[in-house]
Amino acid sequence: MLRITVQNKKRNDRVLLLEGKVSKQWLEELQTEIERSINDGKKLALDFSKVSYIDEEGALLINLPLYKKIEKRNCSLFIRTLLGFESRGEK
Repeated sequence: MLRITVQNKKRNDRVLLLEGKVSKQWLEELQTEIERSINDGKKLALDFSKVSYIDEEGALLINLPLYKKIEKRNCSLFIRTLLGFESRGEK
């Protein structure tokens, strides 16, 4: 299961707090929320502090070129490695 909590921090900033598993069966919902934020003109961040697992399809979605500018926050070492942060020098 994946729970997505939309947090509007500032007028033009939005954080999607992700909880649970980012897996194939929940990606359509996640993509809808990401696209909604982008279309609303919001600066978007994904908060992974409560994510326990990401499958390959989830990593591919998050790493789409269109989503490269989305800030990724509070990633565990597992998530950082899966998303390729270490090789790109990202934090």
